[in-house]
Formats: sequence, C-alpha cells, structure tokens
Amino acid sequence: MNAQTFFTSEEKTRIEQAVTEAEKRTAGEIVPILVSASGTYAEVELLGMSVGLVLGTLAALIFHDPWAYVHSQLLWPLGGAALGFLLCTVPAVKGQFIARHRIAEAVHSRSLAAFTAHGLHHTKAHTGILIFVSLLEHRAIVLADRGINEKVAPGTWDEVVQMLTSGLKSGNACEAFCRAIERCGAILTQHFPRSADDVDELSNKLVTE
Repeated sequence: MNAQTFFTSEEKTRIEQAVTEAEKRTAGEIVPILVSASGTYAEVELLGMSVGLVLGTLAALIFHDPWAYVHSQLLWPLGGAALGFLLCTVPAVKGQFIARHRIAEAVHSRSLAAFTAHGLHHTKAHTGILIFVSLLEHRAIVLADRGINEKVAPGTWDEVVQMLTSGLKSGNACEAFCRAIERCGAILTQHFPRSADDVDELSNKLVTE
C-alpha cells in the first residue's frame, strides 16, 4: 500500500505518456496523484489497543497463577494491547474498522489539499484537473478547476472514478489510470481544444505521496 512503490518505473512512464498524449489535444492540464492513505485514522489503533488490553486482562484473570510475580501477570494485558495495536496497523485490517464517513471526509480533504499544493488552481485558463487515488481507502476522486466546471457537468467525471476504483479492485491499476486519463482528455478536448500557442503548465508525471 506504499504509493512510492505501488507502480513499477515502466508503469509510471506509461501513465506519464498517457497524460502527454491526452494534453496534445486539449488546453486542460491533467495531474494524476497516488497517495498511500488520506488520513492516519489513529482511532483504529486506539480501538485495537483498547480491545487488546481488555482481552489481555481477561486472560490474566483466567490464567491467574497465585504463585507468579505480579509483574508477570501484567504481561497479559500489556501484550494484548501491543498485539491489538500492531494488528490495526496492517492496512487490510485497518481498512475494515474505518467508518465510511471518516473515509469520505479524509479523502475529500486530502484531494483538495493536493489540488492546491500542486498548483492546479493556478493554470492560465483555470483548466487544471486532478485525478486522485488513495490506496488504503480504495477511493478515487476527480477534481476540476472552475474553468472546467463552468462548462462540464459535475456528474461527467463519475465514469472516470468508476474506471479507477474498478481497476484498483481488479489489480489493473496502471491500465485504469491510463484509461481514466485518456477519457478525461477526450472530455476536455470537446470544451477546451488545444491552441497553437498552448503551453504545458504542469508536470505530466505521476505524483506519489
């Protein structure tokens, strides 16, 4: 679930080439971003530690040895808390205990932060578009700047989001990214065809964080 190593160098090149090809036909600026997670969700580790502590305490009571040192009896709750904490750091486990509304809030906030941090709101004609994927949550978001939103209905990007989430679930993430970029380029070309003096304002490389 590490965004830095999720794609091979060849796959990253494919995605960059997909952006380059898409932008040959449009004045839009497409930025693909892949992040490991959109939030820390520390409450999940806290829950795991609390449950482990309770179970460890129960185990200490059940297997209580009146001749044992008090310190040895403390190993049960402490070990349970440590085990619960560690289990909840495993992405496959952690993802099962994050509330849906927390995921939605975190991914939305993280995508907005990325949109600003990478300058998509500073393009000349306000035609920046962010293709954002968060691995831990298996969520994707497409955010467009106001120049695009004035001409393209918000629901237009739903099919692109579906492409990305389906690709993540099926293990074809690179292909899904390339198809999503191509589709965004096709939609943008209808409203923002590339002019002869168009300048590539933003990097075409996949951003990983």
